[in-house]
Amino acid sequence: MNKPPANASFLIYPPFADPTWAYVGLPTLKGYLGRRGIEVSLRDYNIEGLHYLLAETTMEGWRQRITARLAELNRRKKLTLYEEMEYWRLAEALPLCRDYGDCLAVLQDPRQFYHKKKYLRARDGVEDLFQVMEAVFFPFRFSFNRADHLVAPWDFKLLEDYIARQASPFAQFYREQLAALGQPGFIGLSLTFVSQIPETFYLCRLIKELFPVCFVQLGGPCIDQIVRNSDQESIRRIFAYADAVGLQEGEQTLAQLLPLLQAGNPEPQRLAAIPNLLMKGAGEALVQGPAETFALAEAARPDYSDLDLDRYLAPARLLLYSPTRGCYWNKCSFCSYGFNQSGRHAYREIPVAQAVADLKAMQQQFGASNFYLSADVLSPAYALALAQGIIDEGLEIYWSTDLRIEAAYTPERCRLLYRAGLRAVAFGIESGSDRVLRLMNKGIDSELIRKINRNFHQAGISTSWMTFLSHPGETGREAGETLALIGEQGKMVDQFIAGEFNLTPGSLISCHPEQYGIGSVYHTAGDVFKLFLLFNMGQNGSSAAAADDLEEKIEALSRRYHLDHYPWAGSISTHHSLLYLLHGGQRVFAKPWPSPKPLAKGGAAQLRFKFSPEDCQEREQAFMEGYLAEALQPQANGGSAPLSFAHFHKALANK
Repeated sequence: MNKPPANASFLIYPPFADPTWAYVGLPTLKGYLGRRGIEVSLRDYNIEGLHYLLAETTMEGWRQRITARLAELNRRKKLTLYEEMEYWRLAEALPLCRDYGDCLAVLQDPRQFYHKKKYLRARDGVEDLFQVMEAVFFPFRFSFNRADHLVAPWDFKLLEDYIARQASPFAQFYREQLAALGQPGFIGLSLTFVSQIPETFYLCRLIKELFPVCFVQLGGPCIDQIVRNSDQESIRRIFAYADAVGLQEGEQTLAQLLPLLQAGNPEPQRLAAIPNLLMKGAGEALVQGPAETFALAEAARPDYSDLDLDRYLAPARLLLYSPTRGCYWNKCSFCSYGFNQSGRHAYREIPVAQAVADLKAMQQQFGASNFYLSADVLSPAYALALAQGIIDEGLEIYWSTDLRIEAAYTPERCRLLYRAGLRAVAFGIESGSDRVLRLMNKGIDSELIRKINRNFHQAGISTSWMTFLSHPGETGREAGETLALIGEQGKMVDQFIAGEFNLTPGSLISCHPEQYGIGSVYHTAGDVFKLFLLFNMGQNGSSAAAADDLEEKIEALSRRYHLDHYPWAGSISTHHSLLYLLHGGQRVFAKPWPSPKPLAKGGAAQLRFKFSPEDCQEREQAFMEGYLAEALQPQANGGSAPLSFAHFHKALANK
């Protein structure tokens, strides 16, 4: 690989996120900037980092660390509770230390991938990898949508501990990757998901260490949400890691910022005029450019050319494309996904002709015929016009997306969508109770759900239902109505999820909790980024937690399906699920899959355990039950709950 020129610009996608496809954000920015003659290079450390983790040499190093640490703890006469927590994880992880190359091979092989038992064994292997990592990097936990501490939310003290201990699994990998960048002038990091928080801040600090004069910017939906919700002191502390934060969408911000940086030493007043750019000014002041909403008529086709699309964990390529942004409905009581409740991001659409041309060009350039239209939702008029445009152009592609239940989707129109290549659709059903649907401001009822879902299913399009229980004000009977509707319509529901309500910052409920019977809304002391709202119901409010009988009903429904969590086949709106639907038909998940044989254990599990791992685990569980019962409750004066990194260690010290 040729060495990049000095002062080159890079956009980096950090771990941990879905490794089965390349996320759309940075390729979208590269396409827009490239059309304006501004060159940037993309680096996907999420997928390249996963290959580093799966390497045999990495696992051998971890096996040695686990063995050495167990031997060290075995020399102790007695373990502290904290050491016991680590001990049982080490004991369980040791036999899982093996070469995971066979798992990678199955997930990328177009024949073995569709052998269900082989697929599930490979999937289980990757999950075992995360269990090993949890032991090696205790007290941190990792998966493709999680990177967190054992109990504490990320605050700056915890982040500094993570960085100082070099607790990142990618510490050596990052140094090797960054060394190949030469002397960059600009690095932007996309903090898209909460699971990317620790690695993003770790990278920021390392970049500043290696390249002191490099301009570092954070962008993406997660950092936007953090800035919108956090207090001023927490926002200011972000600038110990980065020079700037890009709010909202990044096209206009980077298109104005990068030329100024390339010209050298831009004047502060010119930086302050850049739209959606937040920087630290003189003293403690924060300087923010004007807020602007991007017009999608100016959008450019995503450019994936910097990425090796065959490195991702899938046997066939699938590309993400975002033809719309925002939500045209934007009324649901609980929703603040992405930007759609910010008040600054109206629903917008790329012109249909342009979208069709983009899909055609992406298919030709990148050899992909499978697409996920990554958007909050497509309006019915847009979805149908896009489908007709695909047909008229003669495009032979397959795609999936999210749609709302709408009366506009007649049987004939659903057949049109099928002819255009739509093979899977996810619906935000939310509830089977008409009263709760009204409480949610969904604008639909159970009869319309039945009708429209039937239209899609009978057209040959797989339908996935996303539901949740315990919306504030929902009764136990109404929660049961949701599960009953799934069961009743089971022959035409191809996937489903029945989750639990979470209070989301920026949602209507969080802004007006009293209207939903909520008495108090609060955070934990460690949640300085204000990402995880907690609440207590008022005296006149009610919220039905999923009782034992509801859990049993969920389990009974689930046994009729093969369901899984993100990003595996059987989860909703994922690459693997679409591939299996294309291969096995719309009902491929509407039946149980065979159980694979357990994976062979590693051969290094002969170490004697001086302490009982089972007893250690039981003592941890007993401590955690008591600790969290107290740590998650707000203080008497109505303040935050005490849970934090410091509070957790203080509680441990008293044991």
